[in-house]
Amino acid sequence: MHRLRGYLVTLSLLAVVVAIVGSGSWGGQTESAYAITVEKLSGDSREAKAGIANEGPDGTYAAEQAVLRAYPADEIPSDAQFSAQTTFQSFKKSGKSVGQWSPIGPLNKATYPGVLDVFLFDGGDYIASGRVSAMALEPSCSKSKCRLYVGAAGGGIWKTDKALEGNPNWSFISGSLGSNAIGSILIDPSDASGNTIYVGTGEPNASGDSEAGVGIYKSIDGGQTWALVPGSDIFWQRAVSSLAVDKDGKLLAGIASAVRGVSSVTSGASSSGSTTHPLVVRGVYRQTGTTFTRIFTAPDPTRGVTQVVVDPTHSGVIYAGVFAEGIWRSLDNGTNWSRIFIPSDQSPRGVAINALDRSAFDITTLATGATRMYVGDGTGYAPTANPPDLNKAKFWRSDNVDTAASFVDMTTAQTSNYCTQQCWYDNYAVAVAGSPDVLYLGGSFSYDEVHGKSNARAVLLSTDGGRTFTDMTQDAAPNHAGSMHPDQHALVTVPGTATQFIAGSDGGVIRSDGQLADASSKCDSRGLNAADNAYCKSLLSSVPNQLTTMNKGLDTLQFQSLSVSPQSPKLLQGGTQDNGTFQYSGSAQEWPQIIYGDGGLSGFNAADDRLRFNTFTGQANDVNFRDGDPTAWVVATGRIVSSPEASYFYPPVIADPSADFAGSIFQGSFSVWRTQDWGGDQAFLEANCPEFTTHADNPTCGDFEIIGDGVPSTRLTSAAWGSRPGGAVAWLARATQNTGTMWAATGTGRVFITDNANAAAASVHWTRLDQTASNSPNRAVSSIYVDPTNANHAWLSYNGYNVNTPSTPGHVFEVTREAVTNVATWVDRTYDLADLPATALVRDDLMGDLYVGTDFAVFRLASGASTWTMTGGMPMAEVAGLTIVPDARVLYAATHGFGAWAMDLGKVK
Repeated sequence: MHRLRGYLVTLSLLAVVVAIVGSGSWGGQTESAYAITVEKLSGDSREAKAGIANEGPDGTYAAEQAVLRAYPADEIPSDAQFSAQTTFQSFKKSGKSVGQWSPIGPLNKATYPGVLDVFLFDGGDYIASGRVSAMALEPSCSKSKCRLYVGAAGGGIWKTDKALEGNPNWSFISGSLGSNAIGSILIDPSDASGNTIYVGTGEPNASGDSEAGVGIYKSIDGGQTWALVPGSDIFWQRAVSSLAVDKDGKLLAGIASAVRGVSSVTSGASSSGSTTHPLVVRGVYRQTGTTFTRIFTAPDPTRGVTQVVVDPTHSGVIYAGVFAEGIWRSLDNGTNWSRIFIPSDQSPRGVAINALDRSAFDITTLATGATRMYVGDGTGYAPTANPPDLNKAKFWRSDNVDTAASFVDMTTAQTSNYCTQQCWYDNYAVAVAGSPDVLYLGGSFSYDEVHGKSNARAVLLSTDGGRTFTDMTQDAAPNHAGSMHPDQHALVTVPGTATQFIAGSDGGVIRSDGQLADASSKCDSRGLNAADNAYCKSLLSSVPNQLTTMNKGLDTLQFQSLSVSPQSPKLLQGGTQDNGTFQYSGSAQEWPQIIYGDGGLSGFNAADDRLRFNTFTGQANDVNFRDGDPTAWVVATGRIVSSPEASYFYPPVIADPSADFAGSIFQGSFSVWRTQDWGGDQAFLEANCPEFTTHADNPTCGDFEIIGDGVPSTRLTSAAWGSRPGGAVAWLARATQNTGTMWAATGTGRVFITDNANAAAASVHWTRLDQTASNSPNRAVSSIYVDPTNANHAWLSYNGYNVNTPSTPGHVFEVTREAVTNVATWVDRTYDLADLPATALVRDDLMGDLYVGTDFAVFRLASGASTWTMTGGMPMAEVAGLTIVPDARVLYAATHGFGAWAMDLGKVK
């Protein structure tokens, strides 16, 4: 989560299945940005709770996912998802496509400038890629040829044969897979060549954008060709979290939960089964022939399996890690299981306090032949404490886990809380075969320690069996040191070199040179007291000699949206998951980052594109008066953050398209908020509210105010408006041909319009439209596109599934409001998209064509047509946002795992 300025994001509520998007663990806004949102959504107000389904405690990111994808039901039935998959496959198999997408990057480098990196990376430029969820290194790896496979959260499988030197020259190799969300990679231990690979699809990291998969794939030629493992299709809509091979050479798979769908504002919900298309129970499965059989289920079957590990020394011994249920063991090859490790925060009755605790573990063989297990225990928070006790991760070891399994708490100051409050999302323990005393612990990032009493402890290394650790987060270089990105997910070591590793995180891939160096002298210049200086020296006494990023050419950024300059159709801003907001100026090769953190929506001033805004998460937004200068961002939403309201994780924020009101920015929380002077007086904001030093909830920073006359309520989510209360504002759209008309929608399907959006705040009057149409779906609106020739005419896209609102089906609607009576008609334009949720929508105003983004691809409905056609040239990807410039004949797509794309719309005939 976001962290800067010495403040900690308080994530006191985590969900049962999915949780806060494992996001922006650095930069961005302080604890107030998200923590206050959590607090407000978890309160007793009807607006906060009504309509939020049962995916987890109210107020979590998971709860909002349930609103937007499962609402008004609790979960997404598998029938609906099966239908969506079938619909997509039918379009794909037809062979028909229209248009041609081209990648616009960042194809080579997504660069963090040193001026933004000083907090984490000592001012050296950092090249980023998207979230890495799995890695595997061939067993015959050598400096001259070392093959590494990397699984991206939404960007598929990538391969390099040069993992240990020079430019990796990455190759994307999973274009034929049925899902590019990757959960696990296993190189078959019986194939010394390393060419036999298994890939489990579906990301298991419990985040709100951990996308579901379709099963397990196998390649016998190093990833050149793939085939779905027979029988593994039963894992569709789940995540294959872990793969192993048992004593008889049979494949084992750990199965966890995942979500579907990503839109610019927010997305995702967990899956539920049905009679016709049941989802498999989470657990451990074994393949026999063409069948997978479940051999282990946790006492609570809603708990996903995070790891499956086979004991290399003791035949038939298998270990399994389970969310919130600790670690289980079978001594008879999976017939019987018993729990050997109970998480530290279990109640006296063995009930987990935190449903997403993860006890990460690994095993190694001792010289005696016994099996040692290391456990990084991500303990949860204690809600009875005052204040609530945040995650206090611990470290444990057993030297007889194959027999008695007696564990010793070896936690010291070096390991305590090493994965902070995000152990459910980024927590691993990696032992090194043949070196039983070597262990890596990976977590998030201790922001209150970076450049202080540690280097942030993102990854810790022990070479003495866990007695002491040193900090691997930053190398020994005196200036412009190589440093790891926050939020670690995977690590592999080079065969025969226990201290050389390659690590994967939210920021991509980084490798060490295998040499360790003493950097403890750095502690002396940090102004520490004696105790902290001694602590610092212990952690920095043996750090990587050199860390090198490997992200050039790894085009896997997870974009949420793209905004375009009104003056230049080739000037874009794009917000990304945990990698900030980047700028595109026409070069697909390199995009510079212009602000850090999680990136949501962004925008330009209609009259002067030197004026920008960006969004982090929740209600925390910044503005910039200086052409996106990375040092010139200022906090502008202090009033919103400090208010009693809350928003979705990525709230809707738009700039007014009219030059007459170019200073207006609108933001959606429970109400719609507005500034008319780009957040406030430039001189005051730049002097008093700089992003780098200002608390996000400082009410003097920014002049946003609620617009609405209060009839019946300024809160568009309020029960005072009647049916469909709850959620938050999910989309905003301003008409371009006048200065007053604006449309707004909520996550529960309410649709509003105002004709005086730029009038005095207390006189803006909202009119609700959806109540006048019996066929208006009570599902989340994912996009609104207003007709530039008629402000009362718009096209709306809807998330969710028809099966949850059978009386109001449809995902694409043409909506017309009669201005005098305020009666609106909804005309369903979904046609053969059937029950395929729409995540984004735009219209080519010169041709009249509609374009819709989905979980799989972009589709076009030609003007006057009643059938949709899939667009071509883009790999299967979740399309979070679409941005169109009709006059320039260009359409942009923000994908969640493959960067940004553009399509030339061609000349108007």
